[in-house]
Amino acid sequence: MPDIKPLRLQVQARIRKLELLSSSGLWILALFTALSIGAYRKFAFLPTLNDAIRSLLGSGPPVNFINWALVLYAFSAIIMVLTQMTGSKRPRGALSHFGYLSVFYTFYHFSDGLTENFWAVFTIGMTILSLQSYHVWNYYKEKVREEEEILAELNKLAEE
Repeated sequence: MPDIKPLRLQVQARIRKLELLSSSGLWILALFTALSIGAYRKFAFLPTLNDAIRSLLGSGPPVNFINWALVLYAFSAIIMVLTQMTGSKRPRGALSHFGYLSVFYTFYHFSDGLTENFWAVFTIGMTILSLQSYHVWNYYKEKVREEEEILAELNKLAEE
């Protein structure tokens, strides 16, 4: 009978990797929470832009436009995450969601509308990223379960 110990070690390594991946959604949530704390404090931890750079960038987009873009983004992102969940597809896009939400905070900040719209961005961001995090956790836990079944079969073979 061939030695199955290397195969068992490979399966155990895959299980560890999948368990690590299952918590990656929480890291994005934590990162978004840290960004939101900074946004709530009006990004006081960042240096202010001097007038020359500010005039070079121009004024921010109108808050109404940002509001509409946020609504459009929220619906499309939620639909995208729910579609991935129902299709049991490999989760993707958490980092891009974080990037889009960061841009919304930035646009509102430069348009002087962050104070009034902070909670909208925060609530939408937590909703999208929580759904994404759950999908990541659920998807990889299922993969861990499959690998554990393989490991159990290998352990049975080793005992024979």
